[in-house]
Amino acid sequence: MSGTWDGLLLIDKSSGPTSHDIVQRVRRLTGERRVGHTGTLDPLATGLLPVMLGRATRLARFLPQSPKHYEGQLQLGLTTATDDVTGEELARCTGPLPAPPEVVEAATRLQGQYPQVPPAVSARKVGGKRMYRLARQGIQVEAPPRQVDVSRFEVAPTDDDPAVYDFRAEVSSGTYVRALIRDLGEALGCGGVMVTLRRTAIAGLRPSPLLRFGSDHFPDCDDLVSQLSPLGSMPLEPPRLLLSGPDAVQRFVTGVAQPATAALEDGFCAVLDSEEHLLGVGELTAGVIRPKVVLADRSG
Repeated sequence: MSGTWDGLLLIDKSSGPTSHDIVQRVRRLTGERRVGHTGTLDPLATGLLPVMLGRATRLARFLPQSPKHYEGQLQLGLTTATDDVTGEELARCTGPLPAPPEVVEAATRLQGQYPQVPPAVSARKVGGKRMYRLARQGIQVEAPPRQVDVSRFEVAPTDDDPAVYDFRAEVSSGTYVRALIRDLGEALGCGGVMVTLRRTAIAGLRPSPLLRFGSDHFPDCDDLVSQLSPLGSMPLEPPRLLLSGPDAVQRFVTGVAQPATAALEDGFCAVLDSEEHLLGVGELTAGVIRPKVVLADRSG
């Protein structure tokens, strides 16, 4: 592919590499230095990782952030330092585990909004430092809880192990699924950890089967070309606003506020020209559109 890479890739991350590893690999494949991702996935986790290239990196905050859909397995009767099965064991339940109906009911009670304390190894910052870096230094900290919204948390027993359950979750941005499982274990009085986790979707975005990145499997450059959503096709959350005429376009790309010709609610909007090339993102207030992100090159 010649020219600049501008757009969105919906990566299917395998277990093993970090989200940063995926970004570095995309940089090497494309030669594009401006590459970033949203919605970090831990090395253990798999599934959807949105990756932006070129000018699309400036639009990351306008992509859909929630709800996020997950599936995986959890294990009851165990507590670890990382809230997943790979972490240092802190406690193990020696008594009988709760019966499946009790587990299902406890998961149901966690649906809705509640203040969630992030895992000790999360990327949340405390005192300007990432919690996982403090944990590696042996420094114990606890971040203040954050209000999260769990619209779905369903569990089902498996046939292989009475301690292991399949689960499906639909949560707001900022929710830690491993912490949700930890809280389920605490509610049941036996502890609980995440065993596997796969992100299946963010809002309507789903991973591309052609873009599976793993420790020993990577797509080639042709796969990236075929799956790249260009700027004008990116599924941005703000509503679209079309500018009519070269004068209106020129005012926007030079940073000049102007009256909006469409009746939209106040807030951000994706601004396009009459040929539906994405010009950037503006903020609409009282019928006036003000440029907030301007993409210098108008090719969409």
